[in-house]
Amino acid sequence: MNAQGAEDIRAHYLWVDAVVTGVLMPEVGVVEHKVASPWSAEHRVNAHIMPDESCPDRWDVTIDSTMEAAEETLTGLDGLHIAESIYRTVHRDVMSAAHTEQWTRLHAALVDCGGVRVAIAGHSGAGKTTLALALALRGAQLHSDEGIFIRGQDAVGLPRRIHIKTGTFDVLPEIRALDLLPLPYEPPVWALDPTTLPNPPASASAARGIDVLLILDGWGETKTSIQPMPTAVALRSLAEQSALWSDDHGLTLRNIATLLSNTACYSLTRHHADTGVASVDELVASCVTRGT
Repeated sequence: MNAQGAEDIRAHYLWVDAVVTGVLMPEVGVVEHKVASPWSAEHRVNAHIMPDESCPDRWDVTIDSTMEAAEETLTGLDGLHIAESIYRTVHRDVMSAAHTEQWTRLHAALVDCGGVRVAIAGHSGAGKTTLALALALRGAQLHSDEGIFIRGQDAVGLPRRIHIKTGTFDVLPEIRALDLLPLPYEPPVWALDPTTLPNPPASASAARGIDVLLILDGWGETKTSIQPMPTAVALRSLAEQSALWSDDHGLTLRNIATLLSNTACYSLTRHHADTGVASVDELVASCVTRGT
């Protein structure tokens, strides 16, 4: 507990634990989540926040990374930039640890739907978070809204608060009733701890294979449809997006190819204003029937 009586922030990010102490302004809460890690972290990022002596309503932060064996002090920042600086260090160390352990990051959401694990991939703004949230509101376990690590045939979500944009409220108005943390971006963003959803993600099932890969393929004027996607097309799509996160293209291709060797691949084209959740429910039910 800090001097203001608030609990220090402690959150698990797979290979890295994040600990934030000192003055905890609301924006720094974005670093905190209650998702349990499937294993113990070997690295740690410590951040201590103090008032800036020369500028009211500004703060200084000292960030120490055990992985980098380095410490930096940033001064005169507002709450949002304090939070971004801490998360940027945590994310950097998570990516370094993942590479050391031979994991590859996919730009995708990860959802467990009644025993069927679904990865939802697509470019930024394609609607991954909205679809994953819609499934979670119907009882699915949402492990991650924008990052999955894969190695061989195993997959694990990158734990963090789900980031919700304004347009999501138009499609899923019921999320307004959840415990949302507002972040002062322009346009604004809200952050949601996945453990506050109806069926919180369980650490016991955090790391396992993916049964269905769903690649969001834009919007259409006709009804929402899901079509089988050739493995080679899915591999190319995932590899192109993963190249943004890794310089080891050989490892990326090997991990994606191994994953897809035992994963059913589909594309989802949605009618405007349709989350696609009903179509995904039908696909999941067919997978259960076939024993996928």
